[in-house]
Amino acid sequence: MLMPLARGISVLMPDAPKFYPYCICIYIAGEQRAIIDFGAGQRAFNEIDKDSIELGFFTHNHPDHTHSALLFKNISLYAAKEEQLSYRNEKEYFKLRGFEYWKRFMPPGKPLPETPDTTLQNPDIPVEPGFIKIDLAGTITDGQQIELGRGIRLTAVYLPGHSIGHYGFYFEKEGILFGGDIDTTRGGPWYGDGCSNVGQFINSVQRIKEINPGTFASSHRRPLTEKIIPSLDSYLQILLDRENRVYDLLKRPHTIAQLAAYHLAFDYNLFYMEDFWEMMYAHHHVQHLMEIGAVTEVETGVFQQA
Repeated sequence: MLMPLARGISVLMPDAPKFYPYCICIYIAGEQRAIIDFGAGQRAFNEIDKDSIELGFFTHNHPDHTHSALLFKNISLYAAKEEQLSYRNEKEYFKLRGFEYWKRFMPPGKPLPETPDTTLQNPDIPVEPGFIKIDLAGTITDGQQIELGRGIRLTAVYLPGHSIGHYGFYFEKEGILFGGDIDTTRGGPWYGDGCSNVGQFINSVQRIKEINPGTFASSHRRPLTEKIIPSLDSYLQILLDRENRVYDLLKRPHTIAQLAAYHLAFDYNLFYMEDFWEMMYAHHHVQHLMEIGAVTEVETGVFQQA
């Protein structure tokens, strides 16, 4: 479903009851037609003339944002310079996702699946789970402006934390910011990749608040036009509450596995990967607390308040 935000700018909503493993995308009808993100699914993209789309931009390289890009035959695709290797090399993609941490953190009885993204198995999604090579025409960098004609200008905004190359896109004249997976959902921030970073996530939310958009669109929630700053504050507070809990637990020495056993974020076991993500969240919180001098490694793999 297309939902207009301003002249020539619309969100494309997935034709599905839940947004994951889909994502909301942006459709831009300038002199050059463009799409931001490609996870809406085949049914949703059938609403537009796919052959007319000339430019495409990825917020980051997660499968729910890339899986339908192959539907577009006449398009030049652009993504973050920080993640460009992960689009063409499977080893770099797995490194981006942090799967090299699996053996370090997970018990031997739970092997990494050959295709970790099994949630993509869906007839509306035109790829099989696993690495899909994507040929990029180029990369985007922070502050880069893209003129699309008919008065539409797009500015790339670097918003890392969710992933190392996570970007938002700002339509300054219209006051519209697309924040990708900084999405103000009730589950709070997601930072389960190997390249995720708690401190960067905090800074990225602050950057959005400083931009102070009139409309805030994101990947997994309908666009906001009211209470944007309070929504961002509530969303970030979920991350801060997790970090405060980790810090409190570290009054006594803990390993990452011991911290993850408290279920900081996931307690509903919807996905096979959730135990791993708990480990990664705990790992990233400990790394951030060490960076700010609040926690120290008292022996190999064991952490405590400094």
